[in-house]
Amino acid sequence: MTTDDENNKNVATYPKPAYAWYVVVLLMFFYVLSFMDRQIIAVLIDPIKADMNLSDVQISLIGGVSFGLFYSLVGIFIGRLADSMNRPLLIAVGVFIWSLTTAISGLAGKFWQLLFLRMGVGLGEAALLPSTLSLLTDYFPPKRLATPTSVFLLGAPIGIGLSFAAGGLLFNVAQDIVAVDGWNEVAVIGGSAAWKLVLIFLGMVGMIMTLGLLTVREPRSKSSAAVEKQEESSLKASEAADLSDVKIYARKHWAAIASLYICMALVSLAAYSQAFWDIAFLSRSYGRDPSTVTFMYGMVQLFAGLTGMLTGGIIADRLSKRGKHGSSVIMVMIGCAISVPFSFMYPLMGSVSSALWLMVFAIFGSNMAFACAASAMQKMFPLAMLGLAAGVYFFLSNSVGLLIGPTLVAALTDYVLGDPNKVGISLSAVGGTARLLAFIIILAGYKAYCNLLREREAGLEV
Repeated sequence: MTTDDENNKNVATYPKPAYAWYVVVLLMFFYVLSFMDRQIIAVLIDPIKADMNLSDVQISLIGGVSFGLFYSLVGIFIGRLADSMNRPLLIAVGVFIWSLTTAISGLAGKFWQLLFLRMGVGLGEAALLPSTLSLLTDYFPPKRLATPTSVFLLGAPIGIGLSFAAGGLLFNVAQDIVAVDGWNEVAVIGGSAAWKLVLIFLGMVGMIMTLGLLTVREPRSKSSAAVEKQEESSLKASEAADLSDVKIYARKHWAAIASLYICMALVSLAAYSQAFWDIAFLSRSYGRDPSTVTFMYGMVQLFAGLTGMLTGGIIADRLSKRGKHGSSVIMVMIGCAISVPFSFMYPLMGSVSSALWLMVFAIFGSNMAFACAASAMQKMFPLAMLGLAAGVYFFLSNSVGLLIGPTLVAALTDYVLGDPNKVGISLSAVGGTARLLAFIIILAGYKAYCNLLREREAGLEV
């Protein structure tokens, strides 16, 4: 039986398209929320620094290292659970944990307390990505997978954009609230600074939203396990692959796996550095008040992120339907190539408007790469080991991106350049170099990735 015949035969095993797309959109909203909760610290940098008397390095530890440490490490464990457990339940538990710790962060009074609570946010958010990417492979056929994956991943640019566009508005509203007479006498939160109210509000919204996950079904069943057993030889859909099988598979296809994983770790480093420090760069370099550039930057993130994600996913699916091997990796390469020159250039521009315009292309290319790298990974691994593979993928990308990126920029600014107003130079050096290396690495691994796909289609992958 041909591969096309197998795909046509197995369409009936997937949920109805309307319901499948409902789940994609719902999970996308949770991804939006996750990025708002993690990125809101970048919006509140100056108020938090002033309230707690922190340095750039300390604020980067709160926004990057504390969150990223648990987000990265726990992601591997959650990914392994996603290969065998109820994935909607895993996501629901994660959403509630990160929302609860976000809300409690609004009650923190000391640096170490906020640092610890941001670890809890990372722990909860670690459940979303591995579980969702695994879940979507049970909702859509392989040749239609890149587009829904891209739509889910739209939550990243939307969340980042809303963090800056809506986060500034939320902070302004919170400032009006704390200025009201009698605020200090309010129970529990009375006397809290405005930035704390923003965190409490976002956390409460997330805990309420968790109820929506009751409508998401776990599609694993005995019948789907039978189909998967036929397709994936000895790897069962209802059971996680043996670690020995995972090791054998990884050793056999190390070149394809390593090129994609390392490439996206470098893209993540550049993207997280940019998202964390861009507002500070715009305000410090051009003498603008952060509130005047926050909305504009949010709109840039929304527009460039949305168009990059959708463009990459749609084109990758069209190329795949035309029989082009490695279509998702091709789009990763194109995205990296687009972002490289603009990453070097935008932090060195002479005006806010020119910097924002060039940011569009840097963000567009990065998000195209993010969307297509996720679908490339979904096609790279058998379903029974996809959750673990996704956990390792996001461990590497986020440990490099979150743990190193923002702090590397801060360290260059504080200890090498010695001038906070030169943060733009640090952004150019870190972001441009990281994306250039990412392009070189994914280009080198393209042939190995195509060979892996051909072996999977021929049934020789294990």
